[in-house]
Amino acid sequence: MIRRIHDKLGTAGLVIAVVALVAALGGTAFAAAGLNGKQKKEVKKIAKQFAGKQGPKGDAGPAGPKGGAGSQGPKGDEGPKGDEGPKGDEGKQGPPGPTETALPPGKTETGVWSLHAEGEQEYLVNISFPLRLASSPKLAGNPAEDPIHCPGSPENPEAAPGWFCLYRAAPYENVFRNGQEYQADPTSGFIFGFESEEKDKLAFARGTWAVHQPCPVDPETEEEEDC
Repeated sequence: MIRRIHDKLGTAGLVIAVVALVAALGGTAFAAAGLNGKQKKEVKKIAKQFAGKQGPKGDAGPAGPKGGAGSQGPKGDEGPKGDEGPKGDEGKQGPPGPTETALPPGKTETGVWSLHAEGEQEYLVNISFPLRLASSPKLAGNPAEDPIHCPGSPENPEAAPGWFCLYRAAPYENVFRNGQEYQADPTSGFIFGFESEEKDKLAFARGTWAVHQPCPVDPETEEEEDC
């Protein structure tokens, strides 16, 4: 049979027919090596003539199982800093805080005092309480001779409830207390008088002080309450 086709078409015609048949059966386009342009057109024409119709599309296969989670990727670079937001509204002013001006009952306040002068016969030492007392304290004499009302020391001044103690931190030089004590407002402080032995020489004195605000007294028992 092939011989009869060969005798009828010749060698070139046989090649073209075979190539066209292969293309029609394979259903794919390709370039046949060794064919000229006219022969390629004949191949396409014959292939279309003998090519069958495209079969129906097959059903999709079942979905495969879900794959496992992959490993976490590397951390990304930090993004650029955002723009600063607008300034918020100013808040309302709060109420003023409490200001303590009076010494609480049962508390002690302390301080220091000094005298350094010359050329005068008399001097005054002012002592002002940072916190005002509710009642006037009693003045103790020499703290060194009154440990009951003045149980402290120049380094740690103390006073019994309702008492004021003036401690001497060093010996007086060319001066002594003359017994003058001014109490215009004893709840706010005292003024003590000193006198020099020789007014043309330096007078020096220094020390500490303490005052204790007593607790209220029970009117029935007349005893100090706990505070």
